[in-house]
Amino acid sequence: MKQKKTASQPDNVLLIAFVLLVFIGLVMVYSASVFYAENARNDQFYYFKRQFVAFVLGLVAVMVFSSIRLTALKKIAPVALIAALVLAAYQGVVVRSRWFVLGPVHFQTVDVIRFVLTIYLPYYIVRAQEDLKSFSEGLLPALIIIASLAGLTVLQKDFSSGMALFLLGMTILAVSPARFSHLLGFGVSSLVVALGGIAISGYNMSRILVFLNPHEKPLEEGWQVIHSLTSLGRGGITGVGFAQSREKMFYLPEAHTDFIFSIIGEEWGIVGTLLIVTLFFTILVRGVRIARRQRDPYSYYLTVGILANFMWYSIMNMMIALKLLPPTGLPLPFISYGGTALLINMALAGLLLNLSRDAEVLETDPVPVTGKEQRVFYYTRKKQWRKNR
Repeated sequence: MKQKKTASQPDNVLLIAFVLLVFIGLVMVYSASVFYAENARNDQFYYFKRQFVAFVLGLVAVMVFSSIRLTALKKIAPVALIAALVLAAYQGVVVRSRWFVLGPVHFQTVDVIRFVLTIYLPYYIVRAQEDLKSFSEGLLPALIIIASLAGLTVLQKDFSSGMALFLLGMTILAVSPARFSHLLGFGVSSLVVALGGIAISGYNMSRILVFLNPHEKPLEEGWQVIHSLTSLGRGGITGVGFAQSREKMFYLPEAHTDFIFSIIGEEWGIVGTLLIVTLFFTILVRGVRIARRQRDPYSYYLTVGILANFMWYSIMNMMIALKLLPPTGLPLPFISYGGTALLINMALAGLLLNLSRDAEVLETDPVPVTGKEQRVFYYTRKKQWRKNR
């Protein structure tokens, strides 16, 4: 049976999309933060310089993970999970903060945790492949891991990131041989628990109520939502011009982090926001193509996990800016200010480029993506799978 293989170069379209997003991010972090940085730090380049340092470290991460042997990831995955659980427990139970601080070292723990979950869950699925149809024997341990990491993140006073971790894990499991009914039941149960937690949490409940009617408290909790929409509205079709945003002048809080998409809409207009959407859509399309071409199950699930990282965070951030979701504090991948997030996202980008370089496909036997056909394929072709390296 004839094979095609692309083993020399990464996906160039994917590479261009990543480069453009990172470049836009650096430019827009400067533009969105210049007034705040000058006022708070007496240095208009303060946040840009820190983001640029993270970018340089990210380039190293891209080079490392675009060439790493995936067998090495499989070997470190169990140890990395233990470390992530310890870190999440320490931050959630002892420190009760999303920031890990040790002298000059400080980073947001959820970014490290989501990276670990992305490389570990595919490892577990492959090892428990034949048991995943059984809820107690195969699926339950994976759900406990996801729920533990998400729950401990919520205890760090970071409900939105906990929700994103949950969605990441469930997305990877959704394309595994696990029964859909089991995943649906667990998802519904988790939603009920989450809604109950929101109901008894004054802060989160207040954010939702203000989201539904921001003009009820326009000078308090509703301020961000109102000025996010104002910023997008001012941009029109082509925007007011680069660095000409008015809303970033202390009207829109977190302009260079959570609401940078709104500033892009104001300065670049609909044209700019559609460019961002197009770049993420390109990553999704090319990523799905890469996933379909994988012959190694670990690589397949890893590809899905990487895509889930980018897509959930980007979709939720944009929906928040458009007042389609309550403000939750999730960054826009590659663009929002945040060194840890940029570093981890560039590492994941390196992994996806790695997977694109070594993906292969049989001309007469394409890999199914979802549903019963996929499960049949994985069970009947188990002996034919080859290691990615």
